[in-house]
Amino acid sequence: MRFPVPVICALLFAQSAPAFAALGAAAGPAAGAPPQAQADAARAKASARVTSYSGYTVSEVVEPSGTTVREYIGADNVVFAVSWQGPSMPNLQQLLGSYADQYVAAASEPHPGRRAVAIQSDQLVLRSGGHMRSFAGNAYVPSLLPQGVTPDNIR
Repeated sequence: MRFPVPVICALLFAQSAPAFAALGAAAGPAAGAPPQAQADAARAKASARVTSYSGYTVSEVVEPSGTTVREYIGADNVVFAVSWQGPSMPNLQQLLGSYADQYVAAASEPHPGRRAVAIQSDQLVLRSGGHMRSFAGNAYVPSLLPQGVTPDNIR
């Protein structure tokens, strides 16, 4: 049985996952997030491994499914990139925030013979793909990349 891509995207977005900040937003739970999302965010941050680099930090959380999610946070506390790798897709609606609609639109376009999604624009660069038990991807906002940070730094 094959499901249409919009149905698959809706199912992936509906997954329960720890709360992360959205791409392009300030790090931390989204303003107005329900108490459960704020509690999830606090729990995720408490278990996050944070690594500092010149001009940015990377917060890495391993979800209960085993998927590793990284948030790349600039000195201005704004998430300029996200990446994921693991056996299940993270909640991309939450990770991509206002950029999620671009992902849904790109994923809904026909891709004969391919399951990967790629977006390359001035507003968003995204690559996502994989198969059951092995998904990976990353997304970043080119205009938010700190000086000296290249797309190769986002893994």
